[in-house]
Amino acid sequence: MRIAANALSKEAEQWDNEAPKLTVIEQTLAGMTLTRVEAGIFQIMFGAYEACRAQVEDRAREGATEFTKMADTLRDIEKAYRDTDAQRADEIAALW
Repeated sequence: MRIAANALSKEAEQWDNEAPKLTVIEQTLAGMTLTRVEAGIFQIMFGAYEACRAQVEDRAREGATEFTKMADTLRDIEKAYRDTDAQRADEIAALW
C-alpha cells in the first residue's frame, strides 16, 4: 500500500506543477485581445481570431482548474490508502 500511496503522491505533485503553466497561458492569451482598430487591415479575420483566442483562453483556465482538482483527488485517494493500511495494521496487531 505504501508504494501505491507514494506513487499517488508523486502523481498529484506533477498535476499541481503543471496547473500554473496553464494559468500562464490563460493570462498571456487574455492580454492578446485586439480591438477592431488594432486589427487594422485584418478586419476580415478579426472575428475568427477573437473567437479562437477566447476559446483557447477558456480551455487553459478550465485546464488549470481541472489539473488542481485531479491533484486533490489523487491526494484523497492516497489518504484513503494510508488510512486503510493503518487500520489493517491495527487490526493485525490486535490479533496478537
